[in-house]
Amino acid sequence: MKHARAFACALALAWLPSVAVAQPADEDEADEGTIHEDDEVIGPDGVEPPPPDDAPPPSDPPSAAKAKPTGNTGYDKGFFIKSDDGKFSLKMTGRVHSFLALTRAKTPAADWTGAFEIRQARLVLDGHLHGKNLKYRVQTDFGRGNPSLRDFLADAHLGAGVWVRAGQWKRPFSRQFMASSGRLEIPERAITDRAFGTGRDIGVALHNGYEDSPAIEWTFGVWNGTGEAATTRVTTDPMTGTGTATTSNVPREFKPAFVGRIGINSPGIKGYSEADLEGGPLRWAAAASFWGEADFDRNDQSNDRVELDFIVKAQGFSGSGAFYAMTQQAGTHVLSDQELAYIGFHAQVGYMLTPSWQGAGRFAMVDGRQDGLLDTKEIAVGGTYYGWGHDAKIAADVRLLKTGEAKFTDAVSFTLAANVGF
Repeated sequence: MKHARAFACALALAWLPSVAVAQPADEDEADEGTIHEDDEVIGPDGVEPPPPDDAPPPSDPPSAAKAKPTGNTGYDKGFFIKSDDGKFSLKMTGRVHSFLALTRAKTPAADWTGAFEIRQARLVLDGHLHGKNLKYRVQTDFGRGNPSLRDFLADAHLGAGVWVRAGQWKRPFSRQFMASSGRLEIPERAITDRAFGTGRDIGVALHNGYEDSPAIEWTFGVWNGTGEAATTRVTTDPMTGTGTATTSNVPREFKPAFVGRIGINSPGIKGYSEADLEGGPLRWAAAASFWGEADFDRNDQSNDRVELDFIVKAQGFSGSGAFYAMTQQAGTHVLSDQELAYIGFHAQVGYMLTPSWQGAGRFAMVDGRQDGLLDTKEIAVGGTYYGWGHDAKIAADVRLLKTGEAKFTDAVSFTLAANVGF
């Protein structure tokens, strides 16, 4: 009996593999057929195809140790370099503004005078340090063969959108002056620009990023009041009588100028760039500025100034203007002895005739309100070809100036300007 059981088990073990081979495949596999490694496969032309290459793809050669991060570089409205963690950045931009300026004044000869000149050759470095809450900007100018420092400032974020700025930069008075000379639609600014004393200066101010045209912009600060120009002073040694000359833009006496500005901007407006290169629906901005001087040096020569300005853009049309008033101290009291000295305004319009060509015109006036102060009027007509927006353009204008009782044709100027930047 034991031998019969052993024989039956051996028979079952020998039979099991044949049963496994004879099991039918799954329904889906049965429809397409299954090819095993030992099956012979013949192609449609009766030739056995070559065996498939089942070898795994070659692995990449072992790489060397990863290089140390060197930061990110590129171009985005300027060449930039920044650290991998984004805490440090440096952007470099620049532009060259070349002019052919010709002037004809009413003289016996009545000849045109002028020359080629490079008025601006600017290099700007800006970015942030230790994170985006500490910013900086440095701007130098090599125009007219006279290297100078234009801007050198630092911005620190105090919180809630409030920044404190210290250094040298444009005093925030007058929209047209605050706009870069490379962002104008007529090469020359209006006569009101110089008449009402805009300029750069050294100071400190609070602001909310007003240069980026937020919905509400504001800034208030105090500056030296003497401007950016350096003066040369000579110090004499009383013992030897030898004089030593030094050049500096730090004033001998502190004569502070308090400047404030507040404005409102509609969405999408570039409030400090003239010409409607972007096109689109109505956009606008308006602001008011105040400038007050304190007679700290007690020379009885202080003055106060106010201005209102605006800019409008829509469907290729651009319009801008400003109204100004300035007083002069006429006595010993810095506040009560102020008398109206000048009022003035300018109004300017432009239109994009094509995506690249623009025509523009302007009228400006400065009215002297005291004896001995002459009135000046200006008419300007110009045109601009924009190759790559404001970064590469050629502009020309003709300006007629009338001073006092003279005629508009007594002083005529022609300007051809090319601005190229990156």
